[in-house]
Parts: sequence; C-alpha cells; structure tokens
Amino acid sequence: MVVALAAAYAPAAENGEPKKHYWATSLSGGVEPALLNGLREAIARGDTGWLDIDPQDSAPSITAGNLVLYHVGGNCYLGADCNRFPSAETTGTRWDNSERAIDLYEPIVRKIVIADLVAMIERADKLTLPTAIIGVHVDNVHRLNERAIASLFNEYFAAVDVAKRQGSISQLRQVGYIAKNNPEAFRRALDRRLLSIRPLYQIVENASLDRDGVLDEASQLAQEFGRRYGIPVFLKTFGSDIAHSLMRNGRAIPVPVSQEMAWRMAQLPDIAGVAWSADEGSYHPTLFVQGSAVAMTPLELD
Repeated sequence: MVVALAAAYAPAAENGEPKKHYWATSLSGGVEPALLNGLREAIARGDTGWLDIDPQDSAPSITAGNLVLYHVGGNCYLGADCNRFPSAETTGTRWDNSERAIDLYEPIVRKIVIADLVAMIERADKLTLPTAIIGVHVDNVHRLNERAIASLFNEYFAAVDVAKRQGSISQLRQVGYIAKNNPEAFRRALDRRLLSIRPLYQIVENASLDRDGVLDEASQLAQEFGRRYGIPVFLKTFGSDIAHSLMRNGRAIPVPVSQEMAWRMAQLPDIAGVAWSADEGSYHPTLFVQGSAVAMTPLELD
C-alpha cells in the first residue's frame, strides 16, 4: 500500500509550548483508513503527526507527517534475514514460528542492524517532505541494558552522519529514533548521559489498567520518563490481553483490555495517546485516542 497524506506538515514544538500528538500506526499491513483520516485532521489543526509503519508492508510515498519506520531489531526473520547473523536463538515466545533472537550486545550484529536502519532512512529521505522528521522504530530491545541501548543508537547516529557527509541523506534532514518498551533502561541511558539525544517518543505495549484504574508498572515508568524528558508517551493495547479479573458468584471473570479501557488510559496524565488492536497477533490498531499535550523540548540534551 502506498501512503500519501495531503495535509500540511506540523512540526514538533521545541519552545516548551504544549502540543497534542497523533500516532497512526500499523505493523500488520496498511494503516486503518480511519486512523489516517485522524492523522490528516490532527495535522491540519496544528498537532504533531506521526506515521509509524513497517516499510515491508507499507511503502511510504510523499507524506506530510513525520515518518517512523519499523525494524525487527533484536530479532530476525527466519530464512535469509537470520542467515546474515553469526547466530540466532529461540525467542521463547509465540513469535518463534517466524522469528529468532539475535544478540545486539555484539558489535558485528549491531553493525548489520544499523546498516538496515540507515538504508531505510536513505530510501525515505527521497520520498518525504524535507521538513519531516524520519525516525526508526527498533523492536525487541527489551533485553538490553542502558549501555547497550546507548551503543545501538549512538552508532546509528554516527552512521547517519556518515551518510549525510556522503550525500545519501539530506544534510538538513532531521533523523531520530523511538524508545520501544524498556522505559527504565531508556531513562537510565539519558540520566547517565550515555545518550545525548532524546527519543522522538516512547511506546509501551500490552498496557492495561487494574480493577482500581491504575496503569501497569511499565506504563507508569513511561509516564515518569515522558514527564521528565518532554517525550510523548504512546500506549499500545490489545483486546487479547487480560487486564484483571472480577469475582462474581465465587468465580473469577477475566476482564480483557477493551476499547473503553483505552479511552480511560488516554485521559491519564502524561499519556500522549493510546492505540487499541483486537489481537496481539496483528499489530493493526483500529482505534487511536489522543491524550495529553506534551511540552516538547529540543531533542538534544543540554
């Protein structure tokens, strides 16, 4: 699917002015048309728009929002993809039928992944408006500590700088990354100045509310991280997840993460938005709810 947005680009605020954000995403085929329409409308009213896609499923055309491109990161796909790496191990998850885990602590492994990331940026640089930010959505970094996260993204920025000097990426192109899950390690990487550039935003998957309406621990960590560093926090929810159980007539009744629960999460402080998919097996949100405006700060640390 070719994605094309006609609205005017709305840049992220860097002067502390709070701005709403809109996150249109799908990693399982094209983005839901309703979410694309919502993105167009958000950009038109001056919000900051993010289009977050897997380029294997959705080929980006000239877009008006900021473009974020997915990479499987700390995993590889069975076959030719995994064959590029020195070794690949079982993930121990439901994704074993199609993926294996690779070791991002190893420099040679990071070098291969970073080459992929730079190649994605180079292709997108020729397709997007020059004012748009292009970011990478690197998955499966939950196994990494703060030093390994810093190594991955510092080496990525160094490789982007080389590509800019060589002319394969525009000199003025703004390039970034997102924080995927693992909010504590990303926060430590910034707190300890191992990373000098903030993520464009934070995603926390499998978000849920307990019976008292309290967010899960990872989402609470992301809230605090986003507040501290002026980073939008997007929660990803799945209807196939069970949030908690209710006791009725002596029986435990499971309560799945519903669309209504996603709406409630989006009203919580320091949550920029919440996306809901019916099943974790298909990362294809059919609902996105905008949340709090974010007082954005420059991406580079002081």
